[in-house]
Amino acid sequence: MRLLEGLASPLANRGPADIDMVCVRENSEGEYSGVGGRIHRGTPHEVAQQVGVFTRAGIERILRYGFELAAARPRKLLASATKSNALTHSMVLWDEVAEIVRTDYPAVEYRKYHVDALAARMVTHPQTLDVLVTSNLFGDILTDIGSAISGSLGIAPGANINPARTHPSMFEPIHGSAPDIAGKGIANPIGATWAAALMADHLGHRALHDRIVGAIERVVAGGTIRTPDLGGTATTRQMMDAIVAEI
Repeated sequence: MRLLEGLASPLANRGPADIDMVCVRENSEGEYSGVGGRIHRGTPHEVAQQVGVFTRAGIERILRYGFELAAARPRKLLASATKSNALTHSMVLWDEVAEIVRTDYPAVEYRKYHVDALAARMVTHPQTLDVLVTSNLFGDILTDIGSAISGSLGIAPGANINPARTHPSMFEPIHGSAPDIAGKGIANPIGATWAAALMADHLGHRALHDRIVGAIERVVAGGTIRTPDLGGTATTRQMMDAIVAEI
């Protein structure tokens, strides 16, 4: 989630140096585990139960990935999103594991935020954030905030990564698909293109990643090609042709 040179954030007086963060979101357990059900459907006594599933192994895996990433970035900051004041089982376990894992990464500054406070900080003090480590639900929400303050939901890339590389990973824009505007030629292709660059990097082609992202940066900095979400009139193809020309 980066504010590129040439774009204006909806946040006042913020530049590219202020907004540059990564969200590491657990995507195989947590609140979207699919455990639960409904009974007494259609009656006044209907009950729905949605169960979050948190495992020590899953929490430790995501935190270590986040700490390793933070250690390799200039700011070396890691923010853990929690809500242990209200979710007294799942998030307390999350916090406990975080306190254990952090001791292995003394070079990374660790901060724990309640997720609502972290959402507010992304708006008021984005320059103080670097790597965010979150549960499934929290990451889903915070990445949309991060993408929005970067200029548009259409810009930010996402990667669904299998860190053990035992199964394929999948790459897509942070916002996912946009079926409501499919075929209209107005979608911003940057998020999908940048996601392809992340895939190239994941597959060991860092130079190709840099070439694609550099092309995106130059097109955006040029200021002449803008899709409607960025305040312009360019079509999806026109934006894509400009990026391809730069590559």
